[in-house]
Amino acid sequence: MSNLHRLMILAVVLCGGSLAGCVSDATRADAMVRSANAAEASAPLAGEALEQRKLELERTYRDLTHFNATFDSLNRRNDREGKLMFSAFVDHHLTKQVLPTLAGEWQSRHPELSAVDADVRLTVAELWMRMGATSRTRRMLNEIERRFEGRGDMLVSYPIGSQGTLRDGVAMLRQRS
Repeated sequence: MSNLHRLMILAVVLCGGSLAGCVSDATRADAMVRSANAAEASAPLAGEALEQRKLELERTYRDLTHFNATFDSLNRRNDREGKLMFSAFVDHHLTKQVLPTLAGEWQSRHPELSAVDADVRLTVAELWMRMGATSRTRRMLNEIERRFEGRGDMLVSYPIGSQGTLRDGVAMLRQRS
């Protein structure tokens, strides 16, 4: 074998080795993104960012109350197929949009956000109960009790359309589920 052939083989091996280093591991990248999102979700906010989070939670609560009203309408009309299709949509929305918003522990303790955070969580539990997901409902109620321990007298917008204490809202949902 000539020196030129050896040199070309060496060049191919070196290039192949360096290209292998450029190949990314998608699972590692996904894990880094998840940890960054978790860190971002757990970081307390202030100023404009706090106001944006509050608006986001309030908008989420309004959307969920509309979902609840839609379930009422579907139940009144005995529309089983519509309820099944809407349940699939709501479940996807809760999983992909709402639960990531609720991931941060700090917003349940923040004085400006805790009430609306509790409202959203109670409404999520209500929706899951309406969809027949009793284990998810119980897990959410357990999470509410854990996060808001010692604050059962906090005023919340539950039952939807009225006000009551957090303790009473959790008790009502537990009784119904």
